[in-house]
Amino acid sequence: MKKGIKGSHQQRPLDEDNKTPHAQQDSSSKHNLNCCDSVRRPSRNNNSPKSKQIYRIIGLAHNNIQVVAQQEQEAVSSESEEEEVDDDVASRLEEQLRVSEQEPDLSEEQLRINDQLQEDELLAMEAIYGENLSILREEGGLRVFEIYIHIETPDELTISAKLLSSNGNAKLGMKSSSSLVTAECSNEFVYHFKVEHLPPIILRCLLPKSYPSHQPPYFTIAIQWLDSQRISNLCIMLDSLWTDQPGQEVIYQWVEWLQSSSLSYLGINKELVLGPLYMPHSGDRRAVSRSVSPEVDIPSMMNYNDDKCHEVFWQNMHECCICFGEHAGTEFIRLPCKHFYCWKCMEAYSSIHVKEGTINKLLCPDAKCGGMVPPGLLKHLLGDENYERWESLLLQKTLASMSDVIYCPRCETACLEDEDHNGQCSKCLYSFCSLCGDRRHVGSTCMSPELKLLLLQTKVSNFHFEPYLRQDGCELFPREEIQQWEERMNGRQLVGQIQAELYAAHGHSCPLCGQMNAKVGNNNHIFCWSCQNHYCYLCRKKVRRSSQHYGPKGCKQHTVG
Repeated sequence: MKKGIKGSHQQRPLDEDNKTPHAQQDSSSKHNLNCCDSVRRPSRNNNSPKSKQIYRIIGLAHNNIQVVAQQEQEAVSSESEEEEVDDDVASRLEEQLRVSEQEPDLSEEQLRINDQLQEDELLAMEAIYGENLSILREEGGLRVFEIYIHIETPDELTISAKLLSSNGNAKLGMKSSSSLVTAECSNEFVYHFKVEHLPPIILRCLLPKSYPSHQPPYFTIAIQWLDSQRISNLCIMLDSLWTDQPGQEVIYQWVEWLQSSSLSYLGINKELVLGPLYMPHSGDRRAVSRSVSPEVDIPSMMNYNDDKCHEVFWQNMHECCICFGEHAGTEFIRLPCKHFYCWKCMEAYSSIHVKEGTINKLLCPDAKCGGMVPPGLLKHLLGDENYERWESLLLQKTLASMSDVIYCPRCETACLEDEDHNGQCSKCLYSFCSLCGDRRHVGSTCMSPELKLLLLQTKVSNFHFEPYLRQDGCELFPREEIQQWEERMNGRQLVGQIQAELYAAHGHSCPLCGQMNAKVGNNNHIFCWSCQNHYCYLCRKKVRRSSQHYGPKGCKQHTVG
């Protein structure tokens, strides 16, 4: 028989790398704080963006370290409270053994029979309940064990908790400095949430040598979601079950009754009311309430319910709503919105959206949901290459949705636009006007669209200036305008011309200037190398903002062909 086996509800052990004593963690946290304090801070009078950013980083570091330290302190406090409860339960069992009547004087044959019956009963219980049964110790011929009993609840049980919202003098559901906050100084309200699984009842038993022939087992019942008074009623019921059939093994009958009938016995059908809180212990000494406070009990019950639902889901077969195939729960992915799909369908679904560039539609496949797919899950679904593409597309769409982000007309690097509609590229250091794409012209107006179009049309038709040039100037245009036009002829325009020739099969004329452009790849957002305007390959309309033109109600930004 295995000893010391814990119930399935308990937390898994930490990895070897995480098994760090709390004292070392606390010292590490203090060391981190000292490291942050030792950072050389900029002068308080320096209001530059870089200084403000440094202040924000230092502030976030302090906040994160404080949060980690607080979580470690809460974990230590929670563990100490559990140890105190376990010690209290053990002391109550020993107390029952001391205050009970002296065991009857039994013959050696009867003691041997009782010992064999106890061993057989525990073997049968371990075969039925498996890891939910733990043998704690077996000393001096007395066996001590505990069973985690999982309650059979209705399909959905509503949990209600009366909480206190004071005038700022006491926290939610907490005691005031003198006594429980009353309705005179605070407002009482009820918080509801629903669960499918309740934390287990913990039945701990000590078997005397006279069990089962003469005396019943000594026991305690520990429950997180009941007060000691209602747990006492369960203890009385277990006593009556022994009284109805003295001299027989009774532990299995106790467990079965607690599992199937305890809620109905207490009158709990569809709603369970937590509390009353902060009441002194009353009733049977064998009744142990593990309730601490709403701030601890409610999150603990929610986490247990989520973990148990996930465990049950993995153990059953389910139908995928995309391929309508039936698979084991381990082959499914559950999204935060609670919808689930098989791994293969989600993998193909995510890859298609990333390949076509429609990452704004990479949401829960349910048409009425629209819940997000976590980035961590996408990384496993897409692989490294597609995940990098997803990050790149997400950055592009985020920048396109920002009203003050423009692109360098030379290298298409994202830049910030100032109030005067000017920008400077951080890559090629080109300073330009965001309206016309020319060099920054402070104090002068932009070239008129009509004149700019005329110059571009002249270039498209391979119009030669030489016949119209004279020694004193040009017959058609002033020398300054011709010089400006020549300056705009940069390397990027030459690349566009070469691409239009290489990809002639995908070539098309710009709807604004008529110059041939090529669609390279799957991106339908075309930047004309000639007139330097943005337009859509599908509808041939000018694109002012990508976020407004492309989307669910507009054109697709990425298509094949």
